Amino acid sequence: MNMAFEGIGINREEVYIANVVKCRPPNNRNPEADEAEACLNYLRNQVMLVKPKIIVLLGSVALKNILGNEYGITATRRKLD
Repeated sequence: MNMAFEGIGINREEVYIANVVKCRPPNNRNPEADEAEACLNYLRNQVMLVKPKIIVLLGSVALKNILGNEYGITATRRKLD
C-alpha cells in the first residue's frame, strides 16, 4: 500500500484508513449487514474526528455499506472513469 501512495506523491502519514467493521468476521468473510450496522456509528464518529478532505471507498464492502446495496463496484467505477 505504501508504494501505491508514493506512486501518486502521497505520504502514508497523510492517509487515515478505516474499516466498515471493527472486528474481522470469522474466516475473513465479508461482514453481514447486521455486523456492519453495529459498527456504523463508530465509523461515522471516526470520520467526524478526522475530518477528511477526501473519502475513498476501497472495494465492494465499503461501497455497499456507505452508498447502499444498489451500487456495484464495477458499474460505479465506470461512472467515475
